[in-house]
Amino acid sequence: MSHLSRRNFLKSIGVGAGALAGTRLMGRGLFGVARAASPEPTSVVAIYLNGGINAIFTGADAFSGASFGVTANNVTAMGDVVVDNALANAIPQAIRTRVATVGIRHGISDHGNAQRSFFASGAQSAPLMLADAIGGTGAIKAAVVGGNSLPGGGRPAPVNGISLQPITDMRATIEAVAGATPAANAVDREGAAKGIAAAAAMSKGVVAKHQASLASVNQGFDSAIATLNKPVQPFNPQEFNTAYGLNGTAVNNFGARMAAAELMVRTGTNFILAQDQGWDSHGDSSGASVRNMFTQRIAPGLRTFLTRMVAAGSTERNVVVVLFGDFHRSLPGSDHQANGAALVIGKSFKNATTGKTDARVSLPASTPGIAGLWQLLGAAAKVDTNPFGANPHTSLLA
Repeated sequence: MSHLSRRNFLKSIGVGAGALAGTRLMGRGLFGVARAASPEPTSVVAIYLNGGINAIFTGADAFSGASFGVTANNVTAMGDVVVDNALANAIPQAIRTRVATVGIRHGISDHGNAQRSFFASGAQSAPLMLADAIGGTGAIKAAVVGGNSLPGGGRPAPVNGISLQPITDMRATIEAVAGATPAANAVDREGAAKGIAAAAAMSKGVVAKHQASLASVNQGFDSAIATLNKPVQPFNPQEFNTAYGLNGTAVNNFGARMAAAELMVRTGTNFILAQDQGWDSHGDSSGASVRNMFTQRIAPGLRTFLTRMVAAGSTERNVVVVLFGDFHRSLPGSDHQANGAALVIGKSFKNATTGKTDARVSLPASTPGIAGLWQLLGAAAKVDTNPFGANPHTSLLA
């Protein structure tokens, strides 16, 4: 069967771009130019604590019995990853084997420079570069929920036509996700899956002859078929509001930001940023202040999101969650430490760490900087071409 007739065969059974969204078909092979850059639909959800992140949330065992109020009774070990219970209690048991921490030795100790540097890659916006690399068919590729800018007020220039979209109210998105009436052009999932399987069989000989250049084609077929064979997950607005404790559609607190993040994941957004203010915790030598803030403000919404979007697999997406801030807090006074770490959660990770500090909140000199975080996120998103370069944190990937 020719290249053209194979395409016409797929079209005749209703297999369009929507059915193949998220399938990696490299190069100009069987289906022309590949439009998606990840083998499955992917969303990276970044949670940024403006002001800093205490290392008890990325490597608490470094301070056991000595600093920041860490004891054997207020931390949880997830393999090599040991974190304060304020965070651990927000991570469902089912995904605790998919938690890692990544070290970031950036040498920055002022808020403005740290915030600008974390979200830039050279002259471009790192979030928009990642959103562009992930590809897919979502109408909005990158969003900030509950605000209109990056930390520090940055409003980045678009990357390949992708811009950062502010989401300050969820009403329109809830209505879109609820979708009372199916679209007239909705894909026949069962028929589409059978069609792709037939196309795969027809293409078997071609793929076998060009295994090097078409190495990912079979993976793409398998991924598309598996996705289409999954049942459609219903969305109930009332249940959604109850789950996140919402009293309206405004995105005006952290719980609402995580609710909005879920909606954006469901609608196919590649990169979502949720921020929380007030983490410049000077004088918090016992860690009590940040524990209370995390327990009261962050944990409820984070737990709900992780339960629904990562643990339960409520969407047909690879959801990567990353939690970080300007820098670590120093000893003895919880001031500015010129390094940091991020906690990452998702099916791409295993229990491992490159982010545990020593007892003085120092990281090894060999620890990568900010670029290493984005290189890891690109690898976790499984993009075809990582725009940030090779991942130096390979030990964290499952």
